[in-house]
Amino acid sequence: MSRKRTHDSDKEMDSGSEDSSRQDSEAEAGSDSEEKEIVDVDFEFFDPKPIDFHSMKRMLMGSFGDDAEDFSLSGLVDLILSQNTIGSTVKFEGDDDPYAFLTVLNMHVHADKEPIQQIKDYLLKKAEKRGVSSKLSEIFNAPGHVGLLFSERVVNMPPQVVAPMLKMLVEELEWAVADGEPYEFEHYVLLAPMYRETEAIDDDEGGAKKRTGPAIDAYAHAEDEFIEEFACAKFDYKFSRSKRVAESRNSFADTGLAPSRRCLVIHKSKMPALIARLESALAM
Repeated sequence: MSRKRTHDSDKEMDSGSEDSSRQDSEAEAGSDSEEKEIVDVDFEFFDPKPIDFHSMKRMLMGSFGDDAEDFSLSGLVDLILSQNTIGSTVKFEGDDDPYAFLTVLNMHVHADKEPIQQIKDYLLKKAEKRGVSSKLSEIFNAPGHVGLLFSERVVNMPPQVVAPMLKMLVEELEWAVADGEPYEFEHYVLLAPMYRETEAIDDDEGGAKKRTGPAIDAYAHAEDEFIEEFACAKFDYKFSRSKRVAESRNSFADTGLAPSRRCLVIHKSKMPALIARLESALAM
């Protein structure tokens, strides 16, 4: 059943021209700043549908970064779409393509499916390198089920959509459990996209700039900073195929951004407080 909950989002867009009063004001002040136009955008929440396949796959490719080719992403999207009453997509009015989606997969129920096997093995190997594989194995092998959360969106989609999507997801899980479906999770696992910023200085001999200085970790998704507050376990990992700082992803002239991920594990008891935190911190 499609949802028809509509929200307004204020987005800043670069204006191609400036009105005369603004020009006069800036001329007097000697300012060359650009005018921004605020545009109201309506978006709606929907259940996942087969038409969303390619957009979802593209977002997941970004989520798994340089290691995406190591996973059966088509199979992963098929699993997500097979449970079309669980999770949400976000679409702008009049557009069939989702710009964000949030859902969860049961790692126990789908343990024999290739995509889940690949993700589980991948995370355990990454956890082993960080010395926390025993903790993660304990969570994966415990009687309680583990839900693998996917919270993906395009760059320009505001983080404010996450709280209502997560709240709807929890409600859907409760309804599914009441109907006898296997969606009662003990823990949730979220792979949060990160960037490690490193300062840059000029080579003493006038050559190419070298990356140096203290590393600064930053979340790519603003909401993950608040989600981390409720994590009972976490560890960072780099992509296996990443061999250099991603210069093509630089957003600052003198800063290198190295993509990585942080695995966050959240116990089910923390979900109500987590949602309340997101609603407060990222109010619509």
